[in-house]
Amino acid sequence: MDAEKMAANEKDAVERGKNVEQDSPGGFGQYFRVFRYADSRGWTMYIVAFAGAIVSGVALPLMTVVFGSFSTKFSNFSTGGVSAADFKREVNHYVLYFIYLFLARFVLVYASNVLVTIASIRMTKSLRRAFLASVLRKEIWYFDVQDSGSIATQVTTNGNKINQGTADKLLTLVQALSTFFSAFIVALAVQWKLALITMSCVPLIFVVTGGIVAFDATIESKIMPILSRGAVVAQESISSISTIQAFWAQRRMITWYEEYLSLAHKHGNRRSPAWGILFSTQYFCSYAGIALAFWQGFRMYENGEIGSVGTVFTVVLSTLIAATSVSLVVPQLTVLTNAASAAAELFSVMDRKSKLDPLDGNGKSPCSCQGSIEARNLSFAYPARPSAKILNGLSLSVPAGKTTALVGPSGCGKSTLVGLLERWYQPESGQLLLDGYDVSTYNTKWLRSVIRLVQQEPILFDGSVFQNVANGFLDAQRSLPTNEQYKLVRDACEASNAHDFVTELPDGYDTQLGEGAGTLSGGQRQRLAIARSIISNPKILLLDEATSALDPRAESIVQRALKRVSHGRTVLAIAHKLATIKDADNIAVIANGCVVEQGTHEQLIARGGRYTALVNAQDLGSGNEGSGKRALENDDGETDSHDSLQQTVSLKGTESAGPSAARDIEGQAARHGTVGFSLVRCIYTLLREQKSLYPWFAFSTVGVLIGGATYPGQALLFSRLITVFAQPGPEARSQADFFSLMLFVIALGNLVAYFIVGFTCNMIGQKVSHRYRSEMFATIMQQDKEFFDHADCASGAMVSRLGTLPSQLQDLMSANILLILIVVVNLVSSCTLALAYGWKLGLVVMGGGLPPLLVSTYIRIRLEQRLGAQIEQRFYASASLATEAVTAIKTVASLTLETTVLDAYSALLAHVAQASVMSTLHAMFWSALAQSMEFLMLALGFWYGGQLLANGDYTAQQFFIIFLAVLFASGGAAQLTSYSTSLSKAADAANYIFWLRTVKPSIAETDENRDQGPRADKETIEMENLRFRYKQRMASPVIRGVSMAIEPGQTVAFVGGSGCGKSTMISLLERLYDPTSGRICLGGRDVSGMSPRLYRQHMSLVMQQPILFRGSIRDNVALALEREASDDEILDACRQANALAFVQSLPDGLGTLCGSQGLQFSGGQRQRIAIARALIRQPRLLLLDEATSALDTQSERLVQATLDEAAAARTTVSVAHRLSTIRHAEVILVFADGRIAEAGTHQELLDRRGVYYSMCLMQSLDRADT
Repeated sequence: MDAEKMAANEKDAVERGKNVEQDSPGGFGQYFRVFRYADSRGWTMYIVAFAGAIVSGVALPLMTVVFGSFSTKFSNFSTGGVSAADFKREVNHYVLYFIYLFLARFVLVYASNVLVTIASIRMTKSLRRAFLASVLRKEIWYFDVQDSGSIATQVTTNGNKINQGTADKLLTLVQALSTFFSAFIVALAVQWKLALITMSCVPLIFVVTGGIVAFDATIESKIMPILSRGAVVAQESISSISTIQAFWAQRRMITWYEEYLSLAHKHGNRRSPAWGILFSTQYFCSYAGIALAFWQGFRMYENGEIGSVGTVFTVVLSTLIAATSVSLVVPQLTVLTNAASAAAELFSVMDRKSKLDPLDGNGKSPCSCQGSIEARNLSFAYPARPSAKILNGLSLSVPAGKTTALVGPSGCGKSTLVGLLERWYQPESGQLLLDGYDVSTYNTKWLRSVIRLVQQEPILFDGSVFQNVANGFLDAQRSLPTNEQYKLVRDACEASNAHDFVTELPDGYDTQLGEGAGTLSGGQRQRLAIARSIISNPKILLLDEATSALDPRAESIVQRALKRVSHGRTVLAIAHKLATIKDADNIAVIANGCVVEQGTHEQLIARGGRYTALVNAQDLGSGNEGSGKRALENDDGETDSHDSLQQTVSLKGTESAGPSAARDIEGQAARHGTVGFSLVRCIYTLLREQKSLYPWFAFSTVGVLIGGATYPGQALLFSRLITVFAQPGPEARSQADFFSLMLFVIALGNLVAYFIVGFTCNMIGQKVSHRYRSEMFATIMQQDKEFFDHADCASGAMVSRLGTLPSQLQDLMSANILLILIVVVNLVSSCTLALAYGWKLGLVVMGGGLPPLLVSTYIRIRLEQRLGAQIEQRFYASASLATEAVTAIKTVASLTLETTVLDAYSALLAHVAQASVMSTLHAMFWSALAQSMEFLMLALGFWYGGQLLANGDYTAQQFFIIFLAVLFASGGAAQLTSYSTSLSKAADAANYIFWLRTVKPSIAETDENRDQGPRADKETIEMENLRFRYKQRMASPVIRGVSMAIEPGQTVAFVGGSGCGKSTMISLLERLYDPTSGRICLGGRDVSGMSPRLYRQHMSLVMQQPILFRGSIRDNVALALEREASDDEILDACRQANALAFVQSLPDGLGTLCGSQGLQFSGGQRQRIAIARALIRQPRLLLLDEATSALDTQSERLVQATLDEAAAARTTVSVAHRLSTIRHAEVILVFADGRIAEAGTHQELLDRRGVYYSMCLMQSLDRADT
């Protein structure tokens, strides 16, 4: 999709779900607003640091006073007015001034840099926390329409930009401006008239700079939201990598992400002329001022207005130093512009006032809660779809201390009522009462603390088992001793039937679960979520399909536990499995947003209405399976002991797991995120990779050479200028005019040179940023699923890197690399000039001063590299925490975890701040030394040059050429320290990107397997002695020697307890993972030798927790196809999934946006869209992992009928806890502890009266009556 089409999509939110808040206005008003987050200590640090920077900036202009005074002494010595001995004494006297300036500048620069860095870290820490607090305080429906997934980019990338723009870069700008203005102040003090004439160019500099910076801020304010929207795509793709890989949708997501990069690139290129004008104007005006100062100064000297040569040279040198300081101003302005735009984006979120603040202290907080709930004529529509009514006059009474159940079709409003009780949303009309008062009158935190919710799709956080369950603590419980907290957690896990599997984990309750607890089964996650909900002994318990992911045995145990803990509490239960709510005190049947039936189980059965129909549909003992019914009724304890599957599935072994094959646990590359390349090698590699940019680099070389050669050129001209004053009148004027013209020619040359540099550096930077963002995302998307199981590779951390690392490369490879090259050209050419005109003085000064200066710069870079990596790692951890909290905002809100999240986030930032302070104390010592060293070099050159002059070894012209060359070389070398942070960060970024390239996925399409795929429509799937364990939990085998054969066209079902390995088997069949040992064959060929793209093309997967992306329904269903799908195809898939009616009922139909994680829809609606996505591929193999667990009975029957019909022409492997959905499977495999415990048909397994028989008993609704 080209940029123009992308721009059209930006305006068409219905066609693509990418529209977010209006772009925030750019401007420096937002930048200065950042400083409101500095406390009194921070302001003190800033004031002291700025004062130090201002004073240190004055040091170089003061040197012109010393040099100007010496020029007079030198003139006297040249005319014989001063003896050699007196001249040497004068030289020694002036050398001391240089040493004093060195000491003063070193102390001031060191103190200022340390203070401003610490102050900035403290301030941005407060801003980051305030931003996250603002996000967490937003009303829940804010996240339905906003791109909350970009939180990783906003809180990390934007935070880093603000930190850079308020720390040493800001100080460098202050110091450079101090040098600029103090140089002219010195000139004014020495000769005000000449100084004022020279300063005539200053207004032009500020007018142009102000206009360009404002323009640049506007462009940046457009680019940053675009990149943030791209970050949403990256966030959703990485966090849902299983779905992306299952449908081989990596290319589609990469293309989608690329569209944003292209649009940002297009906007970014508009900066190039502006940067060219900014760079060239500042340098031209400054150098033109030097020409003007000398031209006018000579005339004033000639007319007697200026009495000494030293006065003219003081003004000229002051103007020269002001011009030199401009080279430090320009790069910092771009950094400040980026910081201003970053701040504007953060403040655009923070300025939006929350319509329902969960941390607001207002509202009633009663000492007790009875738990009586009543809904009166409730009407509601989701803010994102205001025309689609969900509740239509719903009225319901939930008595205190009783259990009330809600049943009905998916999308009828059951979960919506829960959302209204939690105050995630507000009703449009009607009332929702708690203990007789509207819920809106209560304090939100108090209300949510007396209510606990177990959601249909439970969300766990990155952390240990203990930490996840402890997230359900109330404030009083959080203050208990750790041992008592552990006891509460264990008791809750025992009640939820989670304790046994937790103790089998490698570290028990301290086992780290990783992002989303992805290595746990759905049932295990749900049991921990139940433990988390009941640990606080809530007065009101909301169970939204609380046991939908549990196997029958676990469900039975948990249901008994819930019944036990529900005693004396108000329980509102939502269920599609009617067996779980048949004992409820009241059951309300909801349809079309209102209650249509109400009563107890027996009353509703007697009525013979909708509820009865639902019950009959779910009864495993009903239908024509009389023998099955009799088997359930006649439990004599006998089981069939046969082990074969009568030609249906061949069990080739269920032996226990032995030692796994040797495998590299850490993958093919050590996961430490670096290849260890040096800075030089990183830069060389980066430059070598930019072949498409070589024309731009060649063009920029012209500007670099002119800019760098300016300095030795000026030294040559200045050495001639001093002799002009000794010439006769007419000849002196002629030479003065000529040399002034030459200085103006240099100014014109810099006008051209720096326009080239400014223009090309932006073109290069935009290309570099685009390339490495695109490459990083593409490389990440190609990684194996196990890559993302590592804590360092969580989605929040990866998205943060995706936003930060390419920007760091852009900073270096655009303006900084060219300005560094100008410094290098200056350094080399000035040193060469000095050596050519006087090797003794040149060698002594360069050899004695440059090595320590360059070594100091190198040490600082190395320190920043070493310590910066640790700091960045903590920043990525904080970004992961923030991202996880915002993407699971409903869970955070229901558990009142806002303060807990903020405290944890603050603790991570505090670690970052502490580590940063220590690194700053070390690194800034060497930085200050490098920035001050030039005065020692000048002192050495001044002293030794004076000795050579006094001894008659050097002429005046030689001395001035060498001295000015040393001045320019040392100044240039000192400037290198201002780029040290950029260099070190770029080296870290390059090392990570280079490392990422070395991490090669083991499940990938290669040249060898590109054409290797399934050969025929009907091929047998064979599994031979499969063993598997997750690399993050190598001590816990999941699959222990499973062998089977699935014939073409068969329907095979996997059943068993939660965590027994069913979903893992699906992942292995999908090749999301490869087995630790054993193999899977398709048509007799090992699938590991096939192209994963071709292999996965013949199958579709519906996961237990369906993942939808932020686009439209059309986008989500078509995601399964590599080609573009027609609306007819999509609608037909929706019809097969029983989703057509509800899709067509939506105002925008297929164009309806799904919102973040598809939360615009109910669980059942999401699952039907996911099924449609699976069916549109017309797969030969259909993998269903609890595909209908979130559907109501009626939808389940219709979808199941469709799946059964589809299964007639394809192989189907289904994982189910609801056994009614797989009773007709040709083979049912019962898993236990990673092995196949039983196998057979539904009837055979019933007759055997083993594990499967017990599971059926637990789910039969009428077993109590038989």
